[in-house]
Amino acid sequence: MIEFKNEEKLKNEINRIKTITNIISLGSIILALNVIVWAICFITLDNALLYGIVFGVSFLVFVIYLFSTYKFYKELAHKNNLKKVYLSHNLRRNKEYSKFFDTGSDLIEKEDYKDSDLDLFGKNSLFQYLSIAKTKYGRLKLKDALTTTNKKDKDYTDTIYKMANDENILNVEATLSQFKNESKTLDYDTMYTIFENKIKFKPIFILPLLSFIGTIVYLILVLSLGFNPYYLFIFGIANFILCKLCLINDVFGVDSTKYFNLIESYYDLSNEIINLNIDTKYITNLKEESLKSKIHIKKLKSTLNILSTRKNILFNIISNVLFSFDFFVILLFNKKTQSITNLKDYFNLVGELECMMSLANIGMDNEIYCIPTLGETKGVDMYHPLIKNCIPNTFNLSSGVILTGSNMSGKTTFMRTLGICQTLFNACGLVPAKSFSSNYLDIYTSLRANDMLQEGISTFYAEILRMKKINNAIKDNKCLILIDEIFKGTNAKDRITASLKVIEKLNNNNQLFIITTHDFELCEAEGILNYHFNEEYNDDKISFDYQIKPGKCETKNAIYLLKMADII
Repeated sequence: MIEFKNEEKLKNEINRIKTITNIISLGSIILALNVIVWAICFITLDNALLYGIVFGVSFLVFVIYLFSTYKFYKELAHKNNLKKVYLSHNLRRNKEYSKFFDTGSDLIEKEDYKDSDLDLFGKNSLFQYLSIAKTKYGRLKLKDALTTTNKKDKDYTDTIYKMANDENILNVEATLSQFKNESKTLDYDTMYTIFENKIKFKPIFILPLLSFIGTIVYLILVLSLGFNPYYLFIFGIANFILCKLCLINDVFGVDSTKYFNLIESYYDLSNEIINLNIDTKYITNLKEESLKSKIHIKKLKSTLNILSTRKNILFNIISNVLFSFDFFVILLFNKKTQSITNLKDYFNLVGELECMMSLANIGMDNEIYCIPTLGETKGVDMYHPLIKNCIPNTFNLSSGVILTGSNMSGKTTFMRTLGICQTLFNACGLVPAKSFSSNYLDIYTSLRANDMLQEGISTFYAEILRMKKINNAIKDNKCLILIDEIFKGTNAKDRITASLKVIEKLNNNNQLFIITTHDFELCEAEGILNYHFNEEYNDDKISFDYQIKPGKCETKNAIYLLKMADII
């Protein structure tokens, strides 16, 4: 866990920039009022040439002022985002991650039972705890990392480790915060399609241009020869009507504003990536790609900006009345789209960065973590990253294990801990343990096999479905298999017989597995090791140490718990 050294300094910077922006806002109001006054003078008073020039100059000064001071508002927004980033990491450190908005519930695959069994996605899940991903690509990359084996080279994990120990990476996270929620599900393919083709020029497009030229000619006559300025309103109405009737195309129908917000965020993010000081092969490659793609992102940004301004109804009316704006939008669009390349590969790279930064949170916000290594499946002081003050356990899984223990003693939590450590190993990320080694193992679970009444599935049949999936998997791969209270949905005799058959098959296929049970008969199965959790009774109170121990459990607590609840 790194110490945040810049958090207090950030608060002072935010107050300083707020003071500046307050002064700038006051100046904007004064200049805007000045423009309005001169516009009224131009329309209502004599000497139209003089007032027209003054109005034009004042309007130009106002626009330049807005553009030149925008950077202060942008800096303030970034600093406020950075403040939120520090807050989110402090919440993560206190295990208050349930306040994070993105639970990843939409990423759950019903047929991949470990998604819910290990709480990989959904409320209070590993995804909710880890994810800083704000783009569609980033969320999908993190999903793939948590559900499949993500074999990468050493540089990948080293980069994640360096991210976990670099406070400056939070600036990248703050820039990612600019991405709006819709970015997580936005249809990028629609955006790609927009820029694959130019807008075909039609003869009817010339009418708005002719109307605009007529407006300019009459304006010159008004200023130089004193023609009646009120006829300019007729030209303006003609400009607007011709633009709306003649310049109809599919591009104008696209919600370009949301794509502009997306690309503007990518543009700012590319600048942050270029300034990263992490010295690894992966980051060097990403910086090079950012430099190349930044040019095209900038062109795309300016094009979308032009299109998105049309969505402002007031601006749309005024600009088309005065300038036949839509005609020039088509010209600019066609010119810029000629040199914009497909940015899909770059967006994928940024998504990979989001995934790596998410995985780095295991190290950034926890005292104990490690870079895992290849070897036998063994963890020293493993703990569950989602549980506050979780008791660590050391364990070596070299064969099948039957795990017994009293109710609430920690059996299922231990299996989830091992499952999450293996999940993060498969993702080539950091692992919540002092040390952890394993091989790339597919994970199969049956921890929450409950009935599904609406689908007509009993608890026992739900277990059968999981066992069928495990049976298909062990034919070709070595797996980590975690089963809680095996075949609890049927009677004791059938449960024990069926369980022994499953254990025999798993052993014959040389699988790594942990099965919890209350049936001590399974402890005598061939080829397995016995481990257990237990409890202690002091002053007529029950307590647990949540430590795994070799051998089978010798205690029971069901009757005691019923007495505590005044049931018996």
